[in-house]
Amino acid sequence: MTDTSVYTTVSTNVVTVTETPTSVLIQSPDINNTVEVLSGGPQGPRGEPGEPGPTQRHVHTQLAPASTWTINHTLEGKPSITVVDSSDTVVIGDVTYIDDTQIVVSFSGAFSGYAYLT
Repeated sequence: MTDTSVYTTVSTNVVTVTETPTSVLIQSPDINNTVEVLSGGPQGPRGEPGEPGPTQRHVHTQLAPASTWTINHTLEGKPSITVVDSSDTVVIGDVTYIDDTQIVVSFSGAFSGYAYLT
């Protein structure tokens, strides 16, 4: 240890605990054991950046106004979906996942716009 100044010492019949800025020293003279617990050092350098993961996204374009949109995609599973109208206003609809590659979204009125799946 480089710093030997004692900050806290607790003694009992069996164990002495000494804390310093860099470690905790636990001594037991009855069984002739000493345990030194060192604090962690400074953080190491940042590692190399990893390869970017694949971005899976599907954009469905609904050109003709409709109150029910059928969206076929290749993302598989149940992707998140955000629907916007032609003015880029988010529109909430009832989403039904038909299978791993098809979604049907029903709205209260007909409109055109985009569905963004991720």
